[in-house]
Amino acid sequence: MNILSDKILAGALIGIFANGVKLTFNYLGYFLGWTDVVFWQIVASRFLAKEDLFTPYAYLVGGIADIVMTASIGIIFLYALEFFGKGNLWLRGSGMGLLLWVTLFGTLLGQSVENKIPQEPSGLLVTLGAHFIYGIAVAFFTGLYYKIMEKQGETDQLAHSFVAQPARKVQVFRIKKPDPESAEQTKKFIKPRKI
Repeated sequence: MNILSDKILAGALIGIFANGVKLTFNYLGYFLGWTDVVFWQIVASRFLAKEDLFTPYAYLVGGIADIVMTASIGIIFLYALEFFGKGNLWLRGSGMGLLLWVTLFGTLLGQSVENKIPQEPSGLLVTLGAHFIYGIAVAFFTGLYYKIMEKQGETDQLAHSFVAQPARKVQVFRIKKPDPESAEQTKKFIKPRKI
């Protein structure tokens, strides 16, 4: 059995690979001095006290939470494409990345991060750019997944979606009432003719 034929595993791998791209951008911003913290510290701020955010525990807790979230998002993205269709993959991916940035950092993590790790505007721009790149990376790895599945001939499994199909003309068949004369003829054996 091919492991990519399991959509949950494939979606999780797509999310984790895209997370590697996101973390690369984040660490690049960290080493260039644009931000003072990395994502795993930001995610750990939801779980740990302010004093623990610069310890190895923060990297462990934040890393586990980040990987679980990105794997889940990859699965959701793969199944959402089955529902909404695969068109405009890059636009859908980048839009999803920006939506994640707004929902996760704007609403869910906003106050806890601000109270524990005050960030400069450049740090916020790094998180914005990283999530945009994360969405692009999810779209890239999803497109790669679809190409691999097409080469393996498993496109039939990918074609099941809830997207509307064009309507077909309905054909109506009527059954005629038998004639009494023809009913008598069917009782007799009639040798078939050659055509």
